[in-house]
Amino acid sequence: MEKRTVQLELISAKELKDVNFFTKMSVYAVVSVLGCDPRSQQKTKTLAVGNCGTHPKWDNFPMNFTVDECLAQQNRLALLFRLVCKRRLLGDKDIGQVVAPIKELFDAIADPSKCTMTFAAYQVVRKPSGKPIGELHFSYKFSDKVTVAPAAPHMLHCFMHHRRIIC
Repeated sequence: MEKRTVQLELISAKELKDVNFFTKMSVYAVVSVLGCDPRSQQKTKTLAVGNCGTHPKWDNFPMNFTVDECLAQQNRLALLFRLVCKRRLLGDKDIGQVVAPIKELFDAIADPSKCTMTFAAYQVVRKPSGKPIGELHFSYKFSDKVTVAPAAPHMLHCFMHHRRIIC
């Protein structure tokens, strides 16, 4: 089984929908990999950028995710960026999200053998309308492929109702 590490640096967002009525928004991002085994869900949360309004800047907040090369090349994996407004009284509120297919990111790299970061900008989609509002900026690079031995079948168990997964 071949794997790669995706190294991300979250840079900024601009022109987000303001979901706070009385004060400037404090915004954080939750980034995860879609399409992988939910038991091995990879998720990273940034620190909130305080009083940033609709233009948060994370100053290259670093994060790493390990992805299965085969699933990525089959376009079955994506990075999900959820942008959230941190609020004390009413609870945190979703601002919008970005779904970036990992294959699309990999195919956009001119020379994968170079170890330089590639810049990306995606429109932020506000749910439930699906209307794009704002833009998210990040940079990324992929590591070389690494071959990893698959997990032993006896170690793969579903903890719900003591059922075993059949390989």
